[in-house]
Amino acid sequence: MDNSGDDFDAADRRAFEKYLSALRGQVGEAKYKSWFLDLGLAERTQKSVTFSTPTALKRDILDHRYLPVLTEVWRREIGPVDRIKLTVRATGVRAAGLSAKAEKVGRQEERRANGGYFGGAPAATAPRSADGAPALAATLDPRRTFSTLAVGDSNRMAVAAVREALLDGAPAELIYLYGESGVGKTHMLHGLCHEGARKHGAGACLYVTYRNLINACVSAALSNNTQALHAAFQDHEIVAIDDIHFLEGKERTQEELLIVIDALLDSGKPVAIAGDLPPAKLAEAGIKKRLADRLAGGLCAPVHPADEAMRLEILKKRVRSSAAKCLIDEAVLEFIAHHFNQSTRETIGALNQLLLLYRDEAVTIDLNEAKTALKSRLQDHSRARIATLDDAIDAGAEAFGLSRAEITGRAQPQRIVRARHAIVYCAREVLAESFPRIGKALSRDHTTVMSSYRRAQALIERDKAFQEGVRRIREALGG
Repeated sequence: MDNSGDDFDAADRRAFEKYLSALRGQVGEAKYKSWFLDLGLAERTQKSVTFSTPTALKRDILDHRYLPVLTEVWRREIGPVDRIKLTVRATGVRAAGLSAKAEKVGRQEERRANGGYFGGAPAATAPRSADGAPALAATLDPRRTFSTLAVGDSNRMAVAAVREALLDGAPAELIYLYGESGVGKTHMLHGLCHEGARKHGAGACLYVTYRNLINACVSAALSNNTQALHAAFQDHEIVAIDDIHFLEGKERTQEELLIVIDALLDSGKPVAIAGDLPPAKLAEAGIKKRLADRLAGGLCAPVHPADEAMRLEILKKRVRSSAAKCLIDEAVLEFIAHHFNQSTRETIGALNQLLLLYRDEAVTIDLNEAKTALKSRLQDHSRARIATLDDAIDAGAEAFGLSRAEITGRAQPQRIVRARHAIVYCAREVLAESFPRIGKALSRDHTTVMSSYRRAQALIERDKAFQEGVRRIREALGG
């Protein structure tokens, strides 16, 4: 039986409606709207009933916290059942008993919980100004401030560049922050605008998403009123523009942006722009060469992925700024920082799931409880990344014609040392492992491993045999 609801007869539907009414009475109105409003009936047999939810997050929460309640109410109101199961329904499919409004609620909740900032307001879609034209300004997240921003080697230069824009007497600069998605560029732009508002007054700083920029430029062109658009930018003391790489192919928008940048800088007003690509790669991705060159001529600051220590610091800051009643053991934060390492958004998303799950409870979440609550995420993560440090050592031994004992032993012949360099490099680059964990696997201290990593970076630039060994290890690790 599929999730469409077409296979349910009238009796099934009446039973499910009765069940939902009883469930609402059992858990209360507030909890029902939060967790059960989008519950659907996916399948019913003589021995089991399967409910559907729109997201994996909702399924995990219901399974972890509310399965006994779901089972008890069904048995009491509808009849005997051996098992209640939960599944995630296919996108675009509506289960029996589910309204369109309930589906929308579920999607909004998923966005808040995955990679968001503790339920901050989602960005508005196509906002409008008072006169009906598309609005430039996007909503700032009150939690994305400099005080909640973790600073480390991966972003220190970028943070310094953004903060310099706030200094009295500093020259007006075009600042370009670049780095892959999820490294904190948007957080820095929000922090700049929050700090600028404190310095210059409310409304003095403008944060613009690429979508708002495109909509505003199209509207200005259609109404033949680009001067009003330029004036709207000039009304602000600091301008921050996000996701410049998404302007690929939008030639008219890029032309208007060039005019705006020059006008703002000529007026002594700093401009901060963020994108995923370094300046040299923008033109290849469809950004006009003039705009790419303009960004390259500004103050360019890379933002690199956070290491484990910085991910842990980010989590600590998030917890301190959260209004959730629950407490989280530091061992839990260390576990999340270590295991959810593919991006900062993934790290924060795992923490957000715990906070959403226990936000109203004055309890302390220990490591066992956290592992249970994050079981689905851990399974998804392990499927995406199954290689281990042991795999890296075995691959390195094979690539360089050595035994595992030679790799982890104390001998220092050059051929063994070079193999260790290659293993350290791949463990860091492919597996995103920390230096202490790599050192433990190789029976070395973390300072030795850090030195080995630097040697590998030098060797890979000039040594073809070393390059080949690294390539073979990467292939074995799936990277």
